[in-house]
Amino acid sequence: MLLAPEMFDAHSNLRMSTALVAKVARIVTKWYGRPTNQEVLPQMIDDTTYAWRTGVFEATRVFHAEDPGGPTFIGGNLRKPDSHGRQ
Repeated sequence: MLLAPEMFDAHSNLRMSTALVAKVARIVTKWYGRPTNQEVLPQMIDDTTYAWRTGVFEATRVFHAEDPGGPTFIGGNLRKPDSHGRQ
């Protein structure tokens, strides 16, 4: 195995890790049918964390799978409205 200099660059490593977590989250989100109900968010985060740690989600090897694109978790604004109904 060839060691690339990028492996030791903290910024590059962080960018790659962030991109991989987002890809895994999109795979999980697609499996859930791109839900809009925020009540499933905790389970989706748990499933994403598990898939990241094991490399597998519902028989999909997440690090080798194609990125499905689309939203990560729940699309749209997740903030709760304030007392005036604004988000």
